[in-house]
Amino acid sequence: MTPTESPPKSISTRDRVIRTLLFVAVGTGLVITLRGMDLSHLWAALKVADWRWLAVAVLANVASQVTRAVGWNAMFTEFRIRFPLLVRIEFAVQAAAAVSPEGVGEFVRIGYLSREGVARSVTVTLMMVRKFFSSLGLVPFLVLICWPGSNVPGWAVAVTWMYAALLTVLSVLVVRVARTPSAPAREGRLRKIVFDARTALGPVRRPRVFAEVGAAALVTRALDLLAAVTIAKALDLRLPTAVLVLVLLSIEVSNVLPTLPGQLGTFEAAVLGATAGTLGQAEGLALALVLHAQQVLPQIPVGTIAMGNTSISRNRSKRDAS
Repeated sequence: MTPTESPPKSISTRDRVIRTLLFVAVGTGLVITLRGMDLSHLWAALKVADWRWLAVAVLANVASQVTRAVGWNAMFTEFRIRFPLLVRIEFAVQAAAAVSPEGVGEFVRIGYLSREGVARSVTVTLMMVRKFFSSLGLVPFLVLICWPGSNVPGWAVAVTWMYAALLTVLSVLVVRVARTPSAPAREGRLRKIVFDARTALGPVRRPRVFAEVGAAALVTRALDLLAAVTIAKALDLRLPTAVLVLVLLSIEVSNVLPTLPGQLGTFEAAVLGATAGTLGQAEGLALALVLHAQQVLPQIPVGTIAMGNTSISRNRSKRDAS
C-alpha cells in the first residue's frame, strides 16, 4: 500500500522545527538583551509600582473583554446568542489561551459556539474577521508614531506604514470576498465549507455591522492603550504616548509568531524591542512583566469561573430565549 500519511508527517516535523528555532531565537535574544542586568535595579523598578494605577489597568483589561464580545455580537446577525454568554465565552477563551499551548483558546471558542448551532467553518471565518478588525482598530493610534516630533526611531515609522498598507489591502480583500455567494453547484464538503465561510462574511459588508464591529475594535484598542499608560504611570516611567503605541504595535506584530502559553517570551521581547533606546534594561523589563501580568493574570480566575458557567448543552441560548 502507498504510505499516504508521509506528507502530513513531514509538514508536522517542519512546523515543529520552525517553532523550536523561533523559541530558541526569542530565548537567545532575551539572554543577550538582559545579559549583565543588575536584578536589584529590576526589583527597584518594580517596587515603586502604585497599586492604584495598576487597579485601573486591570479594570481596563476586564472592560476590553466585554468590548470584544460586543464585536462578536455585532457579527452574529444570523444567530441568536445571548450577549452575557458571549462575554463568558470571551473570558473563557482568554483564560485558556493564557495557560495552554497556542491555539487552544480558539478551539474553546469553536466548541462553545458549536453547541449554540454555529458551524465550525463560520466560527473560524469570524475569528479571522475579528482579528482583522482588532488590527484595524489600532490604525488610528498609529498617527502618534508618524507625527513629527514623536521621537520614534525610523524603523518604527517604516513598520507602521507597512502595517497600514497591509491592512488596506486586507480591507479590499474582505469587502470583495464578502459578496453574497451563490449556492454551490455541486455537492462536496470543501464546497460547503467555502460557501459557509463566504456567507458568514456577508454581514460585514453591511454599513451598520461594519461600523459596530469597527467601533468595538477601536474602543478595545483605546482600553489597551489606557492600560499601557496607567502601567507606565504606576511604574513612574515618563514615556511618550507614541512609544506606548509602538509597544502595542510591536506586541501585535509578535502575535504572528508561534509562542508559548500566554505569549511568554515573545511578549517581553516585543516590549523590550519597542522601548530600546527609551528605557534602560531594568525599566523596560519591568514594564514588560507588569504589562504582561496585567493582560494574563486577571483573565485566569475570571475565565476559569466563566468556563464553569458555560458548560452548556446545544442551543442553550435558543431555549433560554424561548
